Amino acid sequence: MPGLTAKVFRTYNASFTLEQQLTKLTQGGELADKVAVYNVANKEVAIICNHQRTVSKSHSVQISRLNEKIDELKAILEEFKVDLARAKKGKPPVKGADGKAKRNLTPEALQKKIDQTNVKIDNIERQIETKEELKTVALGTSKINYLDPRITVAWCKRHEVPIEKMFNKSLLAKFAWAMDVEPSFTF
Repeated sequence: MPGLTAKVFRTYNASFTLEQQLTKLTQGGELADKVAVYNVANKEVAIICNHQRTVSKSHSVQISRLNEKIDELKAILEEFKVDLARAKKGKPPVKGADGKAKRNLTPEALQKKIDQTNVKIDNIERQIETKEELKTVALGTSKINYLDPRITVAWCKRHEVPIEKMFNKSLLAKFAWAMDVEPSFTF
């Protein structure tokens, strides 16, 4: 192909791969699931383009902090479950670890708190998984230099993901030209 440079080929290959991965991996779900799908697709592009980085010094500290947060939430979850069992029997909740009396909540309210806590735990576990998967991959390089931003914008519009979840303010300004793309755009 005349005039084909390595940069043009890498850009085409990266954009083509991103669109393929997004099409293959996107299945709906929560916003956090969609952001995770985008990051996995971007990770595949970064691997193809060999965009690597060293593991940050604070990585293990961040992971242990997240694990501590999960442990705290699991302890709270257990308390909620005990309180729920007592509430279903018509008994008041047991006193908290600090010795103070807890609010007497209805079983429905306690179940809602249990569900919310489970969602928080799931989100943190997903965060840990993502951090582990991406610790040696530089996602920013491909996103800034090799991916056609119209693919990302169209995908975000199709799947109702705020574009701010994918691009920071400076990238939004850099890619302002791509923001008017139709949701049906394909590369």
